[in-house]
Amino acid sequence: MKRKGDPAPRWALPFAAGVLTAGAGMVLLNAMGARRRPFDPRLVRRKGLSDGDVPPTVIVPGIMGSGLLRPDQTRVWLNLRNAVGQYNISLPFALPLAESRDELRPGSLLGIEHRLPRLFGFTEYFDLLELLEAAGFVPANKTGGRGLVHHVFAYDWRRDLIESVRRLDETLEALADARGDRDTRFNIVGHSMGGLIARYYLRYGTAEPDPAMPVTWAGARRINSIVLVAVPNAGSIHSLEAMLYGNRVGLSYTTLAASVIARMPSVYQILPPRGAPALLGADGKEIDVDLHDIGTWQRFEWGPFGSSSIRRLSGLEDNRDRIPYDEFLGAVLQRARDFHRALVQRPTTRCPVTVTVLGGDCMPTLARCIVPEKPGSFPRFEPLNRSEAECMFEAGDGRVTRASVLGSHLPGAEESESGSGYPEVARTFIGSADHHGIYKEPTFQSVLLRQLLRTKPHVSPRDLAAAAGS
Repeated sequence: MKRKGDPAPRWALPFAAGVLTAGAGMVLLNAMGARRRPFDPRLVRRKGLSDGDVPPTVIVPGIMGSGLLRPDQTRVWLNLRNAVGQYNISLPFALPLAESRDELRPGSLLGIEHRLPRLFGFTEYFDLLELLEAAGFVPANKTGGRGLVHHVFAYDWRRDLIESVRRLDETLEALADARGDRDTRFNIVGHSMGGLIARYYLRYGTAEPDPAMPVTWAGARRINSIVLVAVPNAGSIHSLEAMLYGNRVGLSYTTLAASVIARMPSVYQILPPRGAPALLGADGKEIDVDLHDIGTWQRFEWGPFGSSSIRRLSGLEDNRDRIPYDEFLGAVLQRARDFHRALVQRPTTRCPVTVTVLGGDCMPTLARCIVPEKPGSFPRFEPLNRSEAECMFEAGDGRVTRASVLGSHLPGAEESESGSGYPEVARTFIGSADHHGIYKEPTFQSVLLRQLLRTKPHVSPRDLAAAAGS
């Protein structure tokens, strides 16, 4: 019998080490995309359906969803150096925004070709492509775009979203040419910020945002249907948090520091617009301000209007800068305001394509932050007590609130048939899913695939023109 104080048996330490190693291996395997819920082919009925009857699917990922490559094709987002150190992916302060660029170019979806991004939570695109391929979709470049295919639209998620809209148009035109069918229309899956790009393109094509511009449905000539997945239609308060505090990537606090994010036009375009309550006072009451108004930033002394230490944090010493931070801020906020105004413009004609919204509401999701009374103090994004938590959080998917997905702040949202404040939305499916795991949930898998595997509707160019009021 073993007595107290006797040394452990020789097998004990190796056994314990083996258990720990196996446990760590299971965690890593799970993070690297091991299939938790195998795709069930019974979810989709394709009997008698020809692959040629199904429109090609184009995936538009969200922020940080596309890789970034140097001109020599080496990857700088996301790689090991990003996760444990830094690679400078900041853009210069420059106007017009088309000149706010560097040498980096968009690459493949994160987590598809390399496993490292999945270790840090970028699993959704691996899940999505796994689902599509299980349903019979193949990459468009393997077939010349013919048959049951999908294509990934990679874009530089740091830059102006109108630029990305134009690149999407160029991509769809090139895919139609490759198929040898100029009348080709595509099913679009817009994930998170990518859904904003898809909605703008549907409404206006490649037109510049203008307050007097009517909704033309110009993008419908290339769109068969749109599925909007976890899209921050009414913005996300996390964008303000990122601009003021930065984002951690793996073990690195510098790759996406505030000084880097403050230079990304796209992040301002996912700030909550006016009418979507985002700021609370210390008393928990809503503060009626517009985050797209530079006067709000002056009032609270954020960004270039803060202390000298905050100005340095914002990266004013970058020798590539052509203009000061405050001039850049004014321009990107106005761009964001024009962008969101265009997305809520009421159309005078019915949307000619089917728009379906998928979102989650099973998780408490940050919707508002608390602004201290002292000017120059950064807002708080974490509650100090239960009362604050009740004011700051709403139902959502952990990143985007249900209210933002649906545009619940807009007039008539609650009374609309779809439950959405956006007239183009025909159907909504809100349920139990988190932002990064929605493509693993069987209900959402079924809804998504049934939409993507519908045969092409017989809509003539004349009908599209009539719907657009041409």
